[in-house]
Amino acid sequence: MATCDFLVVQAYDGIVLARPEKDRLLDAAAIASLSDALIALVDRYPRISLILDLGAVQALSSAMLGKLVALHKAVKAAKGRMAVTGVKTSIMPLFTVTRLDKVFEFFPEAQEALLLYRRKPL
Repeated sequence: MATCDFLVVQAYDGIVLARPEKDRLLDAAAIASLSDALIALVDRYPRISLILDLGAVQALSSAMLGKLVALHKAVKAAKGRMAVTGVKTSIMPLFTVTRLDKVFEFFPEAQEALLLYRRKPL
């Protein structure tokens, strides 16, 4: 499985919480490492319920947004679901201007998505 030294992953009965512990997702190497590790999670967990907690992220690039779109497509292709949580108000406009706020399911906190996914399993 691809590894990313700043990605913390916890699995709960088919629900996977992935939390990048890096405040800036701007450089190509970090983006590629994170993207590979997240795609590997989709491959590892069939019908994944992925919660991507961006609570530590203060800045991200358009390249990272592209990787998140690719991740979302991979999750959907695997018949899974994906939530994005903890997005800072400073970076939410990136999702809004690109209309990704209509693509991703957002929650203020990872715990909210976790509770919903536990109540409504795939």
